Amino acid sequence: MPGGIPGPLLGVLALAALVALAVLWGKLKAYTRAKAKQHVFARRDHRDGQRLVAEEVHFTVAAGVPEIRQAVLSSVRLAPGCPALLADAYVLQTTDTEIVVAYGSALSRRNFTASLALCPAGAAGTDAVWGIRTWTLSDGVTDGVSVMRRLREDVEMALRALDPALRHTIRHRRARTQSGT
Repeated sequence: MPGGIPGPLLGVLALAALVALAVLWGKLKAYTRAKAKQHVFARRDHRDGQRLVAEEVHFTVAAGVPEIRQAVLSSVRLAPGCPALLADAYVLQTTDTEIVVAYGSALSRRNFTASLALCPAGAAGTDAVWGIRTWTLSDGVTDGVSVMRRLREDVEMALRALDPALRHTIRHRRARTQSGT
């Protein structure tokens, strides 16, 4: 075989080059789609999602832990259990000092979990901390942002019903846990 690449080897190299191009094209399309979703199509959800998962809201409530638990569990809009088909917010776990809420369904993934931690603060009442614990991403945008907003508002309204002079501060923390595509 004087001077050249044998035919079968050339065919294999051409096929490998086509496969490599197809993979690169797919990655470029996914990257472009994610960036377009983050900065054009879902810009507000992207910005709000980053903010919501990075913040903890610290409340000082002039009420006891049992009263707060009862008020939150009875007034925050939550499904009675994990929904089978359509995603919704539901109570994942409760203890004497914490309420953990999840958003998702039995057939789909759990999009996020959030918690309200309660700590007695003596004569001042109770310190309550609301924050997103885990979340998922789709094309770089946090899933369930509108539900995160609604739950945070509902928790604040429930606490304000107990204590009209409710005080709160927002503290930024590093992102703890995320997963997604």
